[in-house]
Amino acid sequence: MIASIEDFISTSASISTAQALRDLYLEAVESEGYQNAVFARTRDRRVVDIPWMKFPAGYAESYVANGWDQIDPVVHFVNSARRPFAWAQACEATKLTGRQKKFLADCRDMGVHSGITIPLHGPGTDVDLISISLRDEKQARPDRLAVIYGLTYQYRLRLSEIIEERRHCGQDLTAKEIECLRWCKEGKTNWEIGEILSISEKTVEFHLSNTIRKLGVSNRITAVVKGIQTGIISI
Repeated sequence: MIASIEDFISTSASISTAQALRDLYLEAVESEGYQNAVFARTRDRRVVDIPWMKFPAGYAESYVANGWDQIDPVVHFVNSARRPFAWAQACEATKLTGRQKKFLADCRDMGVHSGITIPLHGPGTDVDLISISLRDEKQARPDRLAVIYGLTYQYRLRLSEIIEERRHCGQDLTAKEIECLRWCKEGKTNWEIGEILSISEKTVEFHLSNTIRKLGVSNRITAVVKGIQTGIISI
């Protein structure tokens, strides 16, 4: 359990994958009482991508099938918001239509309510957002909102660092070096890799030696591990 923002910062600094960072963030916000969470990308008041989400069963399917992003007051409000806001604020700032009121009632019935959203502005009309919300009929603690904001901003900062580290980590590897690394992951020897790629065993050794040096590791096993962690090769 994450006890403080300081703990979250310290722990997240040692995490090297986006998935592990997401899991840490979800654990942290759940310890604050929020069981629902979503990281979404919006453009022109529409949701264009959802990297991850955690909702009650059936909610996400209903949201997409009903085109709820077109009427969601939060999605509409996030474009002009420059600070984190409670969903109630977005509703108060909007003259809700009958369809929007029904949407909010449906959300509550499905266990998604009393949320807060942190806008993360990008270029033009692009706005990333992280929303967390309650599943049970209990009120959020307003004295903990600063903690939630701190956790979310640290999540986004560390995610940007991981993406940048991943980009730099693999950008100097040649296609042949990546190919050799992939076959290393499959447990192939240098001779077997050479046979597969129609190159000499010495050439394989050369490529793997370069890969180990560029990734800043000590051997082929740790090169494979780092390659998976940074997304250069897949599991």
